[in-house]
Amino acid sequence: MALETIDEIQAKTEELRQRVAAIRIAEGKPPEPPENFVPIPLGIILAEELAPFYKIAVQYAAVIASGALVRVDTTKLAKYRETAKLASMCVGFNVGLIGSSVERVLHTMDKINAAIDEGREGDVDIAREMRMLDHFLHFMSYSPWDDAHDYRSPKTYYDQLMEMRAEVERLKNDPEAYQAELDAAWRHYREIEHLL
Repeated sequence: MALETIDEIQAKTEELRQRVAAIRIAEGKPPEPPENFVPIPLGIILAEELAPFYKIAVQYAAVIASGALVRVDTTKLAKYRETAKLASMCVGFNVGLIGSSVERVLHTMDKINAAIDEGREGDVDIAREMRMLDHFLHFMSYSPWDDAHDYRSPKTYYDQLMEMRAEVERLKNDPEAYQAELDAAWRHYREIEHLL
């Protein structure tokens, strides 16, 4: 099997981009989704709020790995679902990936819950679900603090990290400022949600 050239890969990538754009247009959306907008300091705090979900996801994956399908009351996980929505829109790569991964684990739980409720447990491909959960757990283990570094900046990694830590601490220690930034982010999310 011959390897594809860079030009062939770029052509396929462009074709896929155009296909996705056509699907979005057919759904009444713009060809490209809105850009991520949540600032990194707020995103780091959101990722820290999602951190306890990792243990829940690991325990869930262990049960699925044993071959058992269990129903999970995801209404008790609503705070994680909401936080993940906003975190997935962070301009920081790791925070966005953490938020998206939490959303995907919750989607997997919803899908398996539906299969159990409808008596379709046999339709669930446990091996596939485990592979996907493994990917999501891997991404959820990323450090949101790695987003503090911008390689294009002339500042050192250490200086960037210290500035980010100071801003995160400022938000954590000023509830009014944190709530104002959080409210602004949610307002913007609600304005663009239909375009996602």
